[in-house]
Amino acid sequence: MSESHAEFHERLAGIYRQEARGRRPRKRVAINRDGYVIVRGAGRRRGIPWTGLTMVAVAFFGMKGAIMAQYGPDFYVQHVARLDGGTYVEQAAAWTMRPDPASRWIATQIRSLK
Repeated sequence: MSESHAEFHERLAGIYRQEARGRRPRKRVAINRDGYVIVRGAGRRRGIPWTGLTMVAVAFFGMKGAIMAQYGPDFYVQHVARLDGGTYVEQAAAWTMRPDPASRWIATQIRSLK
């Protein structure tokens, strides 16, 4: 009995310390059908998924570099130029697929492995 009482007071002291520092946890309050008030933690705020966005960017530039290494820069530029004269969707694709320094560097690195 005394252990649970001591544990309760330790938890209570921790809550008081958090409130004294000004860090009050966010709470979500709900009332169920019986009229009882239920207080739950609101959960963590979701931030920007930097790891996932970085992986998508690396995969995108890696694919562009692999295509440039496979077909050669001249052939690749001709196909991107052909897209540039089409519809708005094709023009947007040509804008994203045009050669850039990162893709060219990746293509030279892949070509040097052959």
